[in-house]
Amino acid sequence: MLRTRVCFIVITLFLMFSFSGMAGAASDSIVGSEIMKYDEMVQVLEQLEEQSGGKLDVFTLKEIGIEEGRSETGKDLYIAKIGNGNKKIWVQGRIHGNEPYGTNATLRLIENLINEKDASDKKIMDELTVYFIPMYNVDGAERNQRGTILYDHETGEPKLVDGRTVTVDLNRDWVEGGFQAIESIGYYKFWTQVQPEFMMDIHHQGSKNFYGTSIPVSLSLGISLNPGGPTLPHIQGGRYEDLTRQAMVTVFDAMKPYKEYTVDQYITGPNVIDIRGGVSSGMMLGINYEGLNPNGHSNPAVFLETSGQFLDGEREPLVQQNVIATHAFLYGLASGDLYQADPERWNEVPIRPISGFNTDYQGIIPIIPPRPEIPVKVSALHIKETIERYEELGKFTNSGAAQALKMHATALSHYEAKGQMDKVVKHMAAFHQLLDHHKDGMTTGAYQMLKGNSDYFINQLHQPDNGSSVANAG
Repeated sequence: MLRTRVCFIVITLFLMFSFSGMAGAASDSIVGSEIMKYDEMVQVLEQLEEQSGGKLDVFTLKEIGIEEGRSETGKDLYIAKIGNGNKKIWVQGRIHGNEPYGTNATLRLIENLINEKDASDKKIMDELTVYFIPMYNVDGAERNQRGTILYDHETGEPKLVDGRTVTVDLNRDWVEGGFQAIESIGYYKFWTQVQPEFMMDIHHQGSKNFYGTSIPVSLSLGISLNPGGPTLPHIQGGRYEDLTRQAMVTVFDAMKPYKEYTVDQYITGPNVIDIRGGVSSGMMLGINYEGLNPNGHSNPAVFLETSGQFLDGEREPLVQQNVIATHAFLYGLASGDLYQADPERWNEVPIRPISGFNTDYQGIIPIIPPRPEIPVKVSALHIKETIERYEELGKFTNSGAAQALKMHATALSHYEAKGQMDKVVKHMAAFHQLLDHHKDGMTTGAYQMLKGNSDYFINQLHQPDNGSSVANAG
C-alpha cells in the first residue's frame, strides 16, 4: 500500500467512456490529459487508492520482494491491482517514455473501475483482476525519451561505451541475450509471478492516413507477432493467432460508434512486424529467462498505437480513445464476448498492401505474393453519421453549416439505400462544394475528416465497382 501523502494532484478534464457509447464531460475526474511526470503519476495513484475504499491496491515491485523492482536511476516501479476475478490481465502504458497517453489512459480506466459508472465496470471488477502499469519506463518518461539510459549501479553514473551513454529500448529487451535494463528483469519476474491470461500495451505512432486517401487514422491495432506470419501460427497450436485477432476485432467494433476515431492495422512502411524481442512477444513466446519460467507460461498480447500528437488540436480525445479501446478489450474478456468474435474479421480492418515482415531476427522477410490492400470503406451514410457526430461533439461553430451538410448527406444516403448510385454520383459533387463553402463553420479536424471522406468517396464512385465502397470507415 502507498503511504498517505499530504498533497494530491487534482486535474479537471473532459471525459468518461460509458458502456452506452456516449463520451461526455466529467469535471470530478482527477485524471487529466496533460503529460504526467513520475511524481504526478504516483500522487494520482495514491489518491485513487484512498478513494477506492479498498478496491484498489497500489504497490511497488520492491515492496513485494522483487529486488530488481526499480528503474536504472533507482525509482520505484508501481503496479495498480484492481478487481476480484479469476482471470488475471496485464495492461501497461508508456514503455516508451516519449509516448505519454498510456499513463493517462490507464489511470483513467482505474478511476472508472473504482467508480463503477455502469454495469460494464462492475462486470470487469467481478470477472477480472487487472494489473495496471501506468508508467513502465519511468526514467524515459522523465526525459521524454523513447528508451532508457543504463547506469553503473555501483557508482550511480551512466554507463559509457566509447564515451557515450548506452540507451536501451525497453520494448526490445525481453529476448535471450537481452534484459540489459534492471527494470526489464523486475517486470519480467513480476510477470512470472502473476502469469496473466492476456496483455494489452498502449503506444503512440506518427500521424498517418488510410492508404491512398487523405482520411486521417487516429488509432492502429497491433499484434507484434503477425497473424499468418513466421511465428504466431506456430505458438499454442495457433490458438494465440485466433485470440489476438479476436481481441482486435472486439476493439475495432467498439470504436465504430465514434466517428471522430478511425482505425486501421498497425504497419511499418510496406511491412508488418514480427518482432520477437518485444515485451508482448516475449509473453506470447513464453520466454524462460534464467530459468525463471520453467513451466513455460505464456499469454496472448496485443497493442494500441495512437496516431499523432493531437486530434483536432487536443490531447484529450487521444487519451479517451485509448480508454474506450482498452475498456472494450477488458469487458470483452470479462463478459466472454471477446472469445465469441470471429477472428477472420481481422481482415475487415483496413491496411495498405503488404510486401514483407519486418523482423528483429532476420531483417525483412518477403511475402510472396504480397498481401493485397484491405481498403477503408466509405459511404454516404457514414458521411452523414460523421456530420451528426461532430455536431454532437460541438465541432461546428456555425449551426447552419451543420444543418446544410446534414440535409444534403441525408439525401445522398437515401439515394444510396435505394441503390440509385447515379443520383449519388450526381449530387456528391454538390455536397463537396457545400463542404468547402462551410469550411469556416467547423473545426479544422472536422473539415479534414469530412473532406478526406468525401474526396475518397467521390473517387470510389467513379471506379467501375463503385457499389463496393458502401460501408463504415470507422
